[in-house]
Amino acid sequence: MTHEHEPTAHDPFENAAVLDARSLRGLAHPLRMRVYLLIQKRPATGKSIAERLDISSASASYHLRQLESYGFIEEDTSLGHSRERWWRAVHQGFRLPERLDTEAPELTTALRHALAAGWSERLGAAVNLWSAQPERWREAQFMADRTVSLTLEQMERFRAEVIGLLDRYADEGGTDERTVNVQFAAFPTPGPENEPETDVPPVPPGDAS
Repeated sequence: MTHEHEPTAHDPFENAAVLDARSLRGLAHPLRMRVYLLIQKRPATGKSIAERLDISSASASYHLRQLESYGFIEEDTSLGHSRERWWRAVHQGFRLPERLDTEAPELTTALRHALAAGWSERLGAAVNLWSAQPERWREAQFMADRTVSLTLEQMERFRAEVIGLLDRYADEGGTDERTVNVQFAAFPTPGPENEPETDVPPVPPGDAS
């Protein structure tokens, strides 16, 4: 489920919530994101959330109320009863419009940190099970990290091609399929040596120090 996803002919995020500056605040918290992702998979109770994430019932209840107030989850009355409330997701995933990087940069940064923490947790769990997978699945799984030099136009084309590839495989299906978590990120390598060049006005004669 990521969430900066451009529409395609078959859009897996067509029923996703579109974040704005207000709703963004509701997800920009690492623990709340973990709660939300669990409910995205299936309806859950506060008790089951607390047990799964090893947190207090009070903490689980607080984050559930926050998610409800921002419109991300709702009570599933078909499952609940007087002593136990069940919660379900209102949308399938969410979209993060790129304009929010300008409108609310601190919140988009916090949201991406929450997503990255979740990805790291899932990757760590996969590494723990790596050697125990059936032989062919063990050989098919992979981790990779590459550094390449790209122009902005190449980067944009690369992003579109990767999204198209993921969409194509999501549509294929199969009789012996398993759920596969694909994590992907592409970004300019951080560091002062890789900052984009800017035009610096020349220093007038006599002003140099």
